[in-house]
Amino acid sequence: MFKLVKLLAGLVGLAAFVWFGANVPLGSQTLFQHLQAIGRTRETQDLLDGTRDKAKPLVDSVRRKLAHEAAAASGGADAGAAAAPTDDIPESDRQRLKKLLAGEAGERSSDPHSTRRAPLR
Repeated sequence: MFKLVKLLAGLVGLAAFVWFGANVPLGSQTLFQHLQAIGRTRETQDLLDGTRDKAKPLVDSVRRKLAHEAAAASGGADAGAAAAPTDDIPESDRQRLKKLLAGEAGERSSDPHSTRRAPLR
């Protein structure tokens, strides 16, 4: 019960902040209009661009490390599973797969609670 009260109090506080930020003028603009104007200045854009440039090598190294760890973790059990799927499937195989799936869907038991499926050919 106490968690529900805390949640409701937090939501009321958030709603009050949003209402204040959108409706109460602070000088010539509301709080959110001031923040939007600050975000559109050239200095802010330069700061964001500089931050992206400095963080790019770090982000790239983390991505490479995570990809390497994921490949190493899945390499023991199934090395091919980490590879991205390709669409090099011949049209004849696609048609056979469609027929197989359509046939299996038609041969299932009429009982909706049954887990028994028709055998594959």
